[in-house]
Amino acid sequence: MEKENIMKNRMQRKAQIKMGETIAIMFVFFILLVVGAIFYMNLQRATVTREISEAYELRAVELSQVISFLPEAQCTESNVVKASCFDIYKLIGLSKVSNTPKGINLYSREFGTTTIRLIKLYPSGGEWVLYDNRKANFTSAPVTNIPIMLYNTTSDRYYFGVLEVTTYS
Repeated sequence: MEKENIMKNRMQRKAQIKMGETIAIMFVFFILLVVGAIFYMNLQRATVTREISEAYELRAVELSQVISFLPEAQCTESNVVKASCFDIYKLIGLSKVSNTPKGINLYSREFGTTTIRLIKLYPSGGEWVLYDNRKANFTSAPVTNIPIMLYNTTSDRYYFGVLEVTTYS
């Protein structure tokens, strides 16, 4: 009988040791699972941030395309429209009209909550705000610069400029 009790105690100790090993393995497994989940969430957050940034840049390029096809800004020579070319005098008129309350109301459907500036870089500086409708409480405002050609109709000269599109979110 005593031998049986000793054997039973040994078996119970072995079972307790096996149970402890199992619990330790499960603990390590869950720690690895949590570390993997945190790593995956950080990776997903970085991917989503990059996709949002790309979406803003795409929206800015779309807006530049919309602006380049506006008759209020296009360069024409003998009724032929030039690509990526803006008439300086038309832009001055557009900036005067588009920044009035009526102009913001007219262009808000196409441009939304953005600021569109045209900056003449070469040969001398100049700047026109074509549209400015800022969001009241924006969280970010990425700026996209698009190179363009400016045309002065009176002197028949071309200049280099940048279309700066700020998209508010």
